[in-house]
Amino acid sequence: MFRRSRRLALIGTAALAITLTHLLPGSTDVHAAAQVPVSKSIKVTFNGSEYKPKSAPFVSSGSVYLPVRDMGELLGTMVAWNSTDKTVTMNYPELTVKLVYGSKNAAVNGKTVALTAPLLMVEGRIFVPLRFFSEATGAGVKWDPSRKTVSITRADDFIKQQVWSSIWLNRKTGEVYTARDEQSPAILVGKLNASIKGNVSFTEGGIGGGSGSVLTIVDNYGEPRVQYDAYGLFIQNNKIVSQKKASYFQRYEQNASYFQVYHPNGWLQYSVLTDGKSVTVFNEQGKAVKEYDLPALAGKDEVYSVLAIGEDYLVVRPNQTGLLTLIDLKDNTTVVLADKLLTGKDLDYAHSNDVPYHGDELLFAGDMGYGMLHFYYDSPVDDKKDSYVRLSYDRPSYEEERNALPKNRSVSELAAVCKQETIKSVDMQDGDIQYIPLVGANKEDGKSINTVCGILKKFASKGVQETGQAPITETFFHGMGISFTEGDSLELYPDSKGLAIDLGDNQRLILADSQVNRDFENLKVSLPQISVGPNPAHIGETVHITGANGEFWSETSAVSVYWMPTDSYSNTDKKALLIYTGKAKFGRYDIKFKMPASGKASDGSMKAIPLGKGRISVYDSASIEMLPAAASTAKTGK
Repeated sequence: MFRRSRRLALIGTAALAITLTHLLPGSTDVHAAAQVPVSKSIKVTFNGSEYKPKSAPFVSSGSVYLPVRDMGELLGTMVAWNSTDKTVTMNYPELTVKLVYGSKNAAVNGKTVALTAPLLMVEGRIFVPLRFFSEATGAGVKWDPSRKTVSITRADDFIKQQVWSSIWLNRKTGEVYTARDEQSPAILVGKLNASIKGNVSFTEGGIGGGSGSVLTIVDNYGEPRVQYDAYGLFIQNNKIVSQKKASYFQRYEQNASYFQVYHPNGWLQYSVLTDGKSVTVFNEQGKAVKEYDLPALAGKDEVYSVLAIGEDYLVVRPNQTGLLTLIDLKDNTTVVLADKLLTGKDLDYAHSNDVPYHGDELLFAGDMGYGMLHFYYDSPVDDKKDSYVRLSYDRPSYEEERNALPKNRSVSELAAVCKQETIKSVDMQDGDIQYIPLVGANKEDGKSINTVCGILKKFASKGVQETGQAPITETFFHGMGISFTEGDSLELYPDSKGLAIDLGDNQRLILADSQVNRDFENLKVSLPQISVGPNPAHIGETVHITGANGEFWSETSAVSVYWMPTDSYSNTDKKALLIYTGKAKFGRYDIKFKMPASGKASDGSMKAIPLGKGRISVYDSASIEMLPAAASTAKTGK
């Protein structure tokens, strides 16, 4: 059964900005490197080690110039270039630097700092004078003209894992900073209660936004790096509200950080923390709503990795035995999954191997509903690397519910009855990218659904049945799930031979048809991003907003439009103001309304919308700048 995920349907943030039509006065725009005496022989060292920036430093008018993005990233800042207003922003804990191309000054933490020389642009990249880096970032920067060497020194206690990462950890103090994006300042969210011993890595998870996120910090230490301390931090509204530490030996797997449960009124989402012995579940309001004692549930006093969690089950791996275990909360049973899913040499390996660690290689793949859990498995004894197969385990506690389900008809039977009236939905995704689903109740999807039915009819007439599962090279699903109104469902997915449908019992149907392959790809339509116009918008002016709210399976759904500050994560922010309510049709909205001067706060009071930059939020959000009411609007009220 193909299950749609509201979380996978999250749409990325869109930014709207005003296009400037003139360069700022005094700007120095160099379109070709030949116009500046670039010296490719200039060497850069950082704390004694040579560093090769992507853009070569040069000397111009007696000043040494360094590429701002390369140097900023080297020093651990997040660097953003806004091509519209020609502004470079560098963000770092307790430091925000803004450089406006064409200005003789920079802003460092809001204070004006004069530049010793103007900014230069070479082949689309901004360069700044060497001395500025020293003054702005506190780094030691020296120029040795005889050796043509720029030496940068800086003692930095902050750990930043990747150039694109928006997380900083102070190794000494434990302070944790995060930034919403590269344009936003780094915010102190709290302290990690730990003493770092080795190599550090970060992973972000949880629900995200104002509903809470989970930051996992892993400290890998010891010789030969076999100790793992995994710190889970539950962050809500830019503050650490809870944290747990789990310690593992030899084997570390990322713990589950969230799960979702589908209810008729929508998806309920939960964040998860574990210390290896217990599991705490937080709801979207940040309240701890469940606590699980893992040794008591699993029957062994062990430290556990929590690899999956649902409303009535946990999938855990005890660190000592390494055998993936299902804890079924519905019937209070535990199952060693290797004993149910593996045979022969694979089962022997799971129970006897101890290099590089004990246990099996089973990976949780997903909850397919009605107690059907899927797992990926790459056999360590078949000499085929990264050749995964998908295995299924049906929880006995759901046998009655599964028996009550309608029996799936054959591909030929489904193809024969396939039409818009018999299709409930067609869901498509490529890994974590989800496309707009087709819905049988939506007349506008009729043509595309006919294409889907045509593909099924070709499977029925030309498909070739073969034995064996195709190896899975990626653990995310890529393909199409078709759900019928009578409860039948099937999945289509790309295969090296064409398209395939799993039939069960180690059988699948293969269709090699180039036209079908093209039709299959053409059915994928990306989720629309929010569009807001005009921008800037005057109070009282008609605003046009289009986009999607994710409720594609409902003929009508509510659309709530919020104004919120630029530093807000979601419309649950206390500063967010409700400014309009409307309707969406099958998940898409196209609404117009006059921009009000005030909006409703979370406490029910009406508050004025501040002028200046902010965000418009529906399901995703877009930047907007608010201006006073136009003169004609102010006088006439129209």
